[in-house]
Amino acid sequence: MFPIFSAVGMNTKKFWFLVTLGVCQVSSSPISFCPDDSDICFKWAVPEVGNENIYFQIDAPTSYQWIGLGIGKQMAGAAMFLVYEDGQGNVTVSNRNGKGHSMPLLGDQDRISLLDGSGVKDGRMIANVLYKNSGNLDPSGSSDWIMAKKQGVSLASVDPDESIAVHDSHSAFSINLAQASVPLDSNPFSENNDNRNDVSGGDATGVIETNSNPNNNLILAHGVILTVVFVAVYPLGSLLMPWLGKWYTHAAWQMVGFLAMWAGFGIGYVVSSDLDIFFDQAHTRLGVVVVALLGMQPILGLLHHMQYRRKGMRGAFGHVHIWYGRALIIMGMVNGGLGLQLTGASDVYIIVYSVVAGVSALLYAAYSTVKAIKTEKKK
Repeated sequence: MFPIFSAVGMNTKKFWFLVTLGVCQVSSSPISFCPDDSDICFKWAVPEVGNENIYFQIDAPTSYQWIGLGIGKQMAGAAMFLVYEDGQGNVTVSNRNGKGHSMPLLGDQDRISLLDGSGVKDGRMIANVLYKNSGNLDPSGSSDWIMAKKQGVSLASVDPDESIAVHDSHSAFSINLAQASVPLDSNPFSENNDNRNDVSGGDATGVIETNSNPNNNLILAHGVILTVVFVAVYPLGSLLMPWLGKWYTHAAWQMVGFLAMWAGFGIGYVVSSDLDIFFDQAHTRLGVVVVALLGMQPILGLLHHMQYRRKGMRGAFGHVHIWYGRALIIMGMVNGGLGLQLTGASDVYIIVYSVVAGVSALLYAAYSTVKAIKTEKKK
């Protein structure tokens, strides 16, 4: 009597299966996110079946020399994916292992594949990447990611182990990959895939931006304290003795700097240990050496004072105390510049620090030299 309903009744299971499939396809879509509302954007897609393949897209202007996307909370220990122009109209994707604040090392290239739709288009680098999950990602939940970028001229290289300069800036965020589900285990970004999901938009649901580095405040405190100590406190303190002729004023001033130096060193040790770079970089190695050697300076100063009171003139301990301290102050200033490079500070900050430290060092060296010449003439 009701043939239409009869037909539907005969295929109820099939009917609801198709409806359900249609709903899944409509509701499923990759996650799209542009950190810090920048012109660099990422997309993630995870097939509903299986947890081995993870698809992601890196989209950035060609004004960037390279872009890095990484799995992890920080550079140390992160699985990094670097993208840069290959000089032939396409892009190079390099899988690397993060080693803290140093160039990441080449990783297993077999875990990544550059997919269709990648290339340099309209002034933008686009990399559609398939990553074979090694177990460091939970596709059913939230995971930590980081991003780094470096502006500059194109690397124009097909070498996945190409050397790269230190990044200009970086950020961190977490992605809920459960919300990036797509039905098909195929390139979701390919224009040649008729069955691909609609990824033209995507959304940022499931994305939480976090502090780019939980140690940023400590790093800033470390840098400020030791910059003040080596660029201002120590040089001025060393001049108080010839200016005022009061050894106790000189000793008290330098002791304040000495204690501040150890406080700054302690902060640096905590940060570098957390980032797994302690004594693993030029900055941390030189810092340990300079601070350790300066630990002898109060003792040398005391010996110099005792010898001076006994003989009424500067002796061997006095000369060692003075020139030993001057050399270490200069080394400390140089190490400050290495520290700025290690943190990926902009060129502006590095230039400003270099100018200030350079002027301070030159004035200090000039006064010390003139003073030494005058003292020698009096003899």
